[in-house]
Amino acid sequence: RRRLGEPPPVVLLGAGASAAAGLATMKALYDFIGVPGFPEFVAYLETRSANERYRLLSDFLQTQDPHEVTPGYRALAALCEHAYFDVVLTTNFDPLLDDALATARLRRRDYLLLINGVLRTDRLRWLLASRSPRVKVVKLHGDLFHRFMAWTPAEMDDYLGEIGPALAPVLSTRDFLVVGHSLRDDRIREMVTGAGGAIWFVNLSPAPDELQADHDLRSVVGDGMGFEQVFTALAERLGATGAKRRVVRSASRDSTAPDLTAIFGVDAGLEGELEAIVGSVARPELERVTTAPGAGAAAEAAATIDDLAAATVGIAFADDAPPTGTGFLLAEPRVIVTDGYLAGAGGFDPERITLVTGSGLRLTTRASHLGTGHPFSPWVLEAPAGLKARGLRASAEPLKKGEVLQFAVAAGERTGLAPGTVLSGRATPIDVSPLGRVTGLVHVRAFLAPGSSGAPAVDDDLAVRGFVAAGSDDEARPDTYVYPAGRWLAQVLVPGGA
Repeated sequence: RRRLGEPPPVVLLGAGASAAAGLATMKALYDFIGVPGFPEFVAYLETRSANERYRLLSDFLQTQDPHEVTPGYRALAALCEHAYFDVVLTTNFDPLLDDALATARLRRRDYLLLINGVLRTDRLRWLLASRSPRVKVVKLHGDLFHRFMAWTPAEMDDYLGEIGPALAPVLSTRDFLVVGHSLRDDRIREMVTGAGGAIWFVNLSPAPDELQADHDLRSVVGDGMGFEQVFTALAERLGATGAKRRVVRSASRDSTAPDLTAIFGVDAGLEGELEAIVGSVARPELERVTTAPGAGAAAEAAATIDDLAAATVGIAFADDAPPTGTGFLLAEPRVIVTDGYLAGAGGFDPERITLVTGSGLRLTTRASHLGTGHPFSPWVLEAPAGLKARGLRASAEPLKKGEVLQFAVAAGERTGLAPGTVLSGRATPIDVSPLGRVTGLVHVRAFLAPGSSGAPAVDDDLAVRGFVAAGSDDEARPDTYVYPAGRWLAQVLVPGGA
């Protein structure tokens, strides 16, 4: 999906997600109230006010310690953080997803929590269609703390009837990933099938009979297909395990490095492609260098995936020309860095270079200096005053085999974020047309395309570990070569530095 620029699937969560997280089951609620089943439970709640419902149900709908985010919810939040999902619909009232997003590397400017029944539906359409904030979480049946919850079938029907017209345009043609929801609710099922996309139904139990004949159904059911297991495994396979790594990194950075074969296995069509590259050349150890900004600058450094996107710009050689390469803004020194090969290959006027931001804003800048000693030495540009993004930190820490990186690309056919995995941390000599034999590059398995030259390769801490220098867009063998920050960072910090 990322490689082709396709939108991510819409996630739909149901009661199975909450049950997997350890919240009380409906049977426990029935026993607490003293009713034998759902009809009697509905009759009981129909006579209770919103405040009475809240006092009655609050202990059942949240964990005793809200800071205890379960692995499944932590994984889902990390997948949202890494831009694998942008719309999450849930029929649950509990705050489990809210708490998970709060513990992920997402700020309030990065996601919206939309409560059906509380938010005006005429505003909902605009909020859902907006590009920013990027992540939208819609609570279809209300929310515990807003004391506005649809419990009875009639209430659920009314809630979905009100929000349906605002949701329909946003969901049109989108695929769905349904986890922990049975789709036995007629309104919810109609909303999902009415979108017109594929329906990935992931559950412990089969889909309802009403869906079995639907040719858009992709049913993945059985033991191990519960909410906690599915999202935890998905995040691990995609390398989106940032929250977990941040908890354990102080013990050992290497201990949490993902297993490469678990990320690119037989399913990815890459069996046999994961061995270390032979013929790598040795190089002397470099002194570890980081940007080490001061306290004020550190606070302004990029901290979210959205910050990364804002700090990435296209590089164009004319005011009205499309960008031909990608660059990125550093926090300290506050400059733009890109692939130095562009300086001689793109017809640029060093006194008038155009930067194109993700929002389409065009800014004019000039070159500061060009590094030396390598075909892909960094080309450093001045950061114009109009570029308000937070800059990225950089680290010269050597890349390690199996390390997962994120690439941010602002030019060419495949813009946006793309994951990649380091195949060998050792420098790999390759033949680059028209330069010939080039050394000092690190081999990464990633789907990128022309225009990604200069794109930052960041680690889980959003530190720049290198930039894209060369690669192949052969889909059968997506080779990308990164020029590590340890080989060029000194030339950015001190012009002419070795």
